[in-house]
Amino acid sequence: MQQSNIASSAETQTAWPNEDSGLGGVRLLPPYDALFREGDETVAFYEILSGAVRAYKIFPDGRRQIVAFAFPGDIVGFGHGDTYRFDCDALTTTRVRVIHKLSLLRAMRDRPELAEKLLDVARGEVETLQDLSLLLCRKTAIERIASFLLTMARKSGDPAACERLPLPMCRADIADYLGLTIETVSRNMTRLRSLRIIDLPDRGSFQVRSMERLRQLAECDDTTH
Repeated sequence: MQQSNIASSAETQTAWPNEDSGLGGVRLLPPYDALFREGDETVAFYEILSGAVRAYKIFPDGRRQIVAFAFPGDIVGFGHGDTYRFDCDALTTTRVRVIHKLSLLRAMRDRPELAEKLLDVARGEVETLQDLSLLLCRKTAIERIASFLLTMARKSGDPAACERLPLPMCRADIADYLGLTIETVSRNMTRLRSLRIIDLPDRGSFQVRSMERLRQLAECDDTTH
């Protein structure tokens, strides 16, 4: 699940070009450390190796809109102009591979497979923007939360029923991503649990008890409401 500055990487083991500057290599971010800030020069992209990050916009009146979460295999920082358009920081201890922008552009001239990979990234961005438009404009609160949890479950592969799945973001993060209040998120998470669709064993994880019913809600099938 990602927006215009975070794109899903189809392969996590792509051989990106080595860096010849001080950027390059792998960075380790403690929770809530910034990967980049809005207005910083766009000098690099970042492949998430482990952990999770969030990208967000702070408006002048103090409101926050989370535009994306990124997880292992995703690429962060793609799709910006000369400066980053959002803030991005770590949700958990996170490792990222730094991909220097200028080095990548030079390498693309010699290695067509890198250009193909970036096309896949761009395609993923378009698909995500379309999904987000439907999510925010047409779905009810419980449908938005079901869609979000379904996406989180799918990022874990094909989880078995009641397998504990990570949920590294807090309720406020989920609310600011889905355009809801914290109270609405909490109330509908509790409702999904009372419907025996999910379990909430702790603040950092969830379990899907009925993948079919969660999918029905996410797809706006009113038979589950």
